[in-house]
Formats: sequence, structure tokens, C-alpha cells
Amino acid sequence: MKSKLRQIYYDMRHQPVIAWVTFIATVLSVFLIIVVVMMQQIKIVPFAPESCRDKLLIAPYICIGEIENPEICSSGCMSYATAKQIYGGLDGVEHISYFTYWTDEAQVYAPQGDDMITRIYRKTDAGFFDVFDFTLIEGRYYTAEEAEAMMPLAVISESTARKTLGASPWVGRDLVIDCNNFTVVGVVRDVSTLAETAHGDVFTPTGPGDSDGLWGDYMGRIAAAMVVADDVDFQHIRDQVKARFSELDAQLAASDMQTNYFGSPFDQEIIATGMMGSNHAPDTESPRKMRMILYAILLLVPAINLSSMLHSRIRRRVSEIGVRRAFGCTRRRIIGDIITENFIVTLAGGIVGVTLGVIFAATYSGLYENDNNIGRGDTPVFSALLNWGTIVAALVICFILNILSASIPAWQASRMNVVDALNSK
Repeated sequence: MKSKLRQIYYDMRHQPVIAWVTFIATVLSVFLIIVVVMMQQIKIVPFAPESCRDKLLIAPYICIGEIENPEICSSGCMSYATAKQIYGGLDGVEHISYFTYWTDEAQVYAPQGDDMITRIYRKTDAGFFDVFDFTLIEGRYYTAEEAEAMMPLAVISESTARKTLGASPWVGRDLVIDCNNFTVVGVVRDVSTLAETAHGDVFTPTGPGDSDGLWGDYMGRIAAAMVVADDVDFQHIRDQVKARFSELDAQLAASDMQTNYFGSPFDQEIIATGMMGSNHAPDTESPRKMRMILYAILLLVPAINLSSMLHSRIRRRVSEIGVRRAFGCTRRRIIGDIITENFIVTLAGGIVGVTLGVIFAATYSGLYENDNNIGRGDTPVFSALLNWGTIVAALVICFILNILSASIPAWQASRMNVVDALNSK
């Protein structure tokens, strides 16, 4: 082993460009794979207030079309009544919330204050704070009765409270939200924009009587979020929902209309793809295929380059190989030594690549920052972003590809004619 390490050191000194490009290519390949994995993981790993992501189902849309011409349809979020009719009281659901799926930007200020700020605004029922585990800093959440009555109450983020109301205590003070007066009943820790479903700075009640965005009897701005019990399969929930859609179709038949069911409610992995439309089934395969293609590019391109680099290294070592063959070194030994040297360089590059990936996850704050630096809030534990199964698989594949890329040049080197090798310059 010492002789092989000395040989690698000799190569890096006397063929620095080739040797270092080989090493750096492996480092970058492994590092970029880790970064891609982290960017995917950050969308699906649980963290407050979305600590329930592994048990969370979201139903954001409904699509209603003509029976004879299903392609002629209306789609979007639901009315409060429709959301409750389809998703309320499902077997196996621990908590459920009805809330506005799309947030608004609201102008927020204190009645006697001078500063008007823009904040992310969302309407929710009381169940929203059961589904998502916000950190309550002061006060309380509004109750189910208060939400259904749409009392002028508000739960706001800490940064919003400080910028509009000044110093604590904040509970019981008035706040103007888009020209409407509300009383602050609770203050929560800021929510990271990474928690897309739960994110917001200002929350106010919504209930059955809310006409905001209501279109007919079935469409509106409401979505449903539900936490499924530990021993309940997601498909069990979807089977019940599909039956509810059939019941709604019976009601719509009198108007020659029907719903188009696209497999809701959706889990966090589907939500994270961003491929979820209101009038079509979510495309879950395309994002997976794109990730696989990206992984393949990050692994194959360096392997191909390494093969070319190894050819160049061997051409410069022809006379050395000839001397070794003249003193009785076998072809198998030549092949083994070249592959072993390449493996050691790959292993060193892989270790450095993983180390850089871990440092990146632990220190790069850009992974967690909110837009406009409103307030960082809770973020995923960086260790959860490192999917070690995928990383180990990528390392193993990288090693295999690098060994295969070294095998052909090593085999060709072992087949060199000894006399020609000794006479080469």
C-alpha cells in the first residue's frame, strides 16, 4: 500500500494537471449530488410547523366539468362547504383544517402607528393550529367557535408584532389588516418560507359564512389539510374521498355536471414536485426521471473524463510499465495496480466531496433564509437533509464507474509489447 501511495504522490507531482483534474472531478461529482439530494430533502423532511409532513395530506383543488364534454370544466380551490362535504369526518384522520391555500399580501399597521408593512396573509379555521405545530410565544389561538363566527381576531408572527406594535405585550391590542380592524389574540414564532403550506405572518378566522372568493356553491379559495393516524394508509383516505366525489357527482347530475377526480388528497412528495394542477392529475414520474437523469450526468460525465485522463497518464508511464514487465510483473498485477491507484484517488475525492457537502449543509444559510429576511423561523435539522442512503449509493456507483473507466486503459497497458514499451520515450 505504501508503494501505491508513493506512486500516486509521484503522479500528482509529475503529472499535476491530469492528477488534480481526476481528483477534483470526483470531489465535484459527489458534492453536487449531495447538494441536489439536499435540495430535494428540504422539501419533504418534517420540521416545525410542518412536523407532520410524513403523515400530512393536502387537498387544494376541485375540478367540475360537463358530463357530455368533460374537457369543458372549471377548476380551482373549493368553497368551505364543499371542502367540508368531501373531506370532513374521514375515517383515520386525526386532525383536519380548512384554510386559504393561496396566501395574499396584506397591508398591516397599528391604528396609532406610522409604519405600514406588507405581510403574508392567510385565512384559517381553528384546526389549522392543530394540524401545524406553531410555537406560541404569547396569548392563544382563536377557538373553533370564534373561527366559525369569523370574529375579528388575529394570530400574527413575532416579527410582525415587533414591527407594528413595538414592545410586548401584544395580545389584546388592535391591528389594521387591509383596512379591517382586528384584535391580536396570539403571537407565534416566525414561519420559514420553506414551510409552504403553513407559511404566513398574519392569520385570521374563516368559516362557513366566508364569501371571499366564493364562486357558485362549490368553488372558492379553501383547501383541506389533514393529519393521518399512524396506522392508516394514505390509500384508505383516498378511497373514502373518491366515494365522496361520487356522492357529489349525484348532486351535480341534475345540472348535467360532474367532478373530475385526480387522486387527491396529495402527500408531501407530490406537493413538493410543484406538478399539481387543478385540472389534471399530478405528474409524479417526470420529477423523478429528471432527478435520475441529473444523477446519471453527474456520475457518467466525470467517469468518461476520468477514462480519458487515465489514458493520458498511462501513455506517459509506458516505459515504467515496460520495465516492470521486463522484471517479471504479471499482466494481472499491472491491471490491479492501475485500478487500485484509481480507486484510492476516487476514494479520497469521495471523502472530500462528502465532507464539503456536510459543511455546506451545516453552514450555508441560503438554504433556510426567508424572502425579504422577514424572519427565519424553524428550519430542518441539517442532518435530516443528508439522505445517507442516496449518498452512499451515489458513492458506490461513482466507485464502480471509475473502476470500469480505469479497466480498459489498464487492460491495454497490460497488453503492451515489452520491447516497444522499453523503447518508448
